[in-house]
Amino acid sequence: MALKRFVKENLVLVIGLSLPLLLIVLFFVATVIPKSMATPPQYEMLFTVMKYDYQNAPDYLLNYAVKDKHLIVKTNKNEDKIKNSNINTLLVYEPKTETVREISVDASKFADAANEMVVEDTKGYEIDNSSLSPDGYKLEGPNYNGGGLMGGLFGGGYRNTGYRVIKGSIGYKLPEAQQNFYYHQLKFIGWIIKK
Repeated sequence: MALKRFVKENLVLVIGLSLPLLLIVLFFVATVIPKSMATPPQYEMLFTVMKYDYQNAPDYLLNYAVKDKHLIVKTNKNEDKIKNSNINTLLVYEPKTETVREISVDASKFADAANEMVVEDTKGYEIDNSSLSPDGYKLEGPNYNGGGLMGGLFGGGYRNTGYRVIKGSIGYKLPEAQQNFYYHQLKFIGWIIKK
């Protein structure tokens, strides 16, 4: 009885306190439930990012491409070691564990090659370089949110939501790499169809 009277006398206060809680619950339901009911990505994704090493400039610059469904690396001699102190690093996003791992490529092995070789660790892979994976996912670049709708509902300012693998409204964010990797220079290579 006392609770009814309190609610009646303080209706504006009760609405003011319960509305933010209701919004939190609605946002939770709208983001978590669809993802839990969706089929997660089934294919690993190959991509490169720049890794900066100001102390050790590489002897060779590496560029990756897909040729006949295989990953190849093209090498170029690093003529200007002062300017080119970055390494094009090969990474794999593993959706089952939601992790990123590096595939090490020893550039010295390609020094005597005809400037183009299949990457040893990926010889058995079959790679699809179309933007859409066979299960319908694609890589989406960073989104920058402004300060609209009351600063992103009180978050304010601009923020980067990072790279995500998405299908419709479902998204899986690529985890952050180590500090010396720069995701803003991410380059998509392809989906690993077969190992």
